[in-house]
Amino acid sequence: MQITDELVEHLETLAKLRLKDNEIERIKKDMTDILEYMKLLDEVDVSGYQAMTGPVESPLELREDRATKFDASKILKEAPKLENNLIPVSSIHAK
Repeated sequence: MQITDELVEHLETLAKLRLKDNEIERIKKDMTDILEYMKLLDEVDVSGYQAMTGPVESPLELREDRATKFDASKILKEAPKLENNLIPVSSIHAK
């Protein structure tokens, strides 16, 4: 696969990034290097190995989903500031 300016610009749009010209050249080189490395991985013989879906082979143990008593006062004592028994946080606005 050839990494072109058009491909990088398309990825830039998808990722909602704005790259400078010198960054585009660096990204093209980095992506080319990554693809070359992937070609090396294609040469590895993995026959006889079971595919894994995650780094842990044993299944996760499930626990019963039930409500428990919780004393919020312990956490509230650690808060740097309280307003009406709540921890104030900065508002986050989507742009």
